[in-house]
Amino acid sequence: RGLRQAERNAEDGISFIQTTEGYLDSTTSVLQRIRELAIQSANGIYTIEDRMQIQVEVSQLVDEIDRVASQGQFNKLNMLTGRFANPELGGIPLASMWFHIGPNMDQREIAYVGTMTAKGLGLRDQNDNIVSLSTISLANKLLGQVDKALEKVTKQRADLGASQNRLEFSAKQLLNTYEN
Repeated sequence: RGLRQAERNAEDGISFIQTTEGYLDSTTSVLQRIRELAIQSANGIYTIEDRMQIQVEVSQLVDEIDRVASQGQFNKLNMLTGRFANPELGGIPLASMWFHIGPNMDQREIAYVGTMTAKGLGLRDQNDNIVSLSTISLANKLLGQVDKALEKVTKQRADLGASQNRLEFSAKQLLNTYEN
C-alpha cells in the first residue's frame, strides 16, 4: 500500500507542476505583449501622449501578472508568490515543495517555484512602482527588463518540465514495482 500511495503522490506532484505550468503560460503571454508594447514605444514616431496610452496598457498587464501570481493556487497553496522558491536564490527557508515518491523514509524529491510576481520579475521597483516607457530610452530599457523576465519564466518552466518528466518515470516505476 505504501508503493501505491507513493505513486499517487507522484501523480499529485505532476498535477501540481501542470497547474503551475498553466499559470506560467499566462504570465509568458502577458510578458510577450508587454515586450511588443515596449518595442512599439521605443519607436521615435510616437508622442508623449501616445506613450502615455501605451503605458496604460502596460500598467494593466503588470497588474495582471500580479493577479496571476496571487491567485495561482493548487490546493489553496499560492504557487507563484515565492513560497516555494529556492532558499539559495532568495526563497523562504524550508518552504520548498517536497514530493514523497517512495514507500520509505526520505524517498522524496524537491521542486522549486520562483517568485513570479511583477516585482520578482523586475517589472516593479522597490517602491512598488510599475516600470515606465514614457521615453524612448525607458522603453528600450523596459525591453531588456522584459527579456530578463521572460528568461526567468522560461527557465522556471524548463525546470518544472524536467521535474514532471522525473515524476512520470517514478510513478511508472512505482506502479510496476507494486504489480510485481
